[in-house]
Amino acid sequence: MKHIIANWKMNKTKEEALSFVQKLSFFLETNNYNKCNISIAPPFVHLPVLYNTNNSFNLIAQNVSVENFGAFTGEVSAAMLKDYVKHVIVGHSERRKYFNETNELLYKKIKILLENSLCPVFCFGESIHARNKGDYLDFIERQLEDVIMLFSQNELSNILLAYEPVWAIGSGSSANELQINEVHTFVRDLIEKKYGSMYAEKIPILYGGSCNSDNTSIILRQPNVDGLLIGGASLSNDHFHQIIQLANSLD
Repeated sequence: MKHIIANWKMNKTKEEALSFVQKLSFFLETNNYNKCNISIAPPFVHLPVLYNTNNSFNLIAQNVSVENFGAFTGEVSAAMLKDYVKHVIVGHSERRKYFNETNELLYKKIKILLENSLCPVFCFGESIHARNKGDYLDFIERQLEDVIMLFSQNELSNILLAYEPVWAIGSGSSANELQINEVHTFVRDLIEKKYGSMYAEKIPILYGGSCNSDNTSIILRQPNVDGLLIGGASLSNDHFHQIIQLANSLD
């Protein structure tokens, strides 16, 4: 089962969101896309209305507070989100860059999500500096060791991973299949060394970074890629539907 996640980021008004999901629901209900697990990650304000109109795809939150409740203006807690979603994105490179989110903070976010029976989608990936310097695998290993590898085997089984090379996001140019496969294989091997082959085989590792209908098939054919975290291409019904069709057509 391939995970196909649309991350809308800070896009779409209420009317635009409703129009999109109406078309998506019709598309999914009139076709048999049983090889894909489809999810939408809209802005917080759209979660309640989309929750009440949807029955053909999953909803995902884009962020979560490290606090359960209290005087934290503008924050949204895991306890609030669990009424609408089962998964929450944590560690997206834009959160790291623009909001200075550290590995220590991301660990706390994942911990509070798991305590509230929510599944994190943990994003990780190297900067262009690390890629050019050649120590990108060490960079990625530190990200994983500082966050997800602090959790137990049972906790890890409720976490999805998403490799998103920072230099590819929003660039229009995805990492190539060799680069993607190298990192995904490296990550799965790391998990196997600590948790064993059973857990390493089961944990989904998605790819994110300028995914579109032109590169979907190439990326998803890689042996250790279990899905896509899609940004800009998920804002258009036509493009997103094409990606779903391509993902579902693969063996």
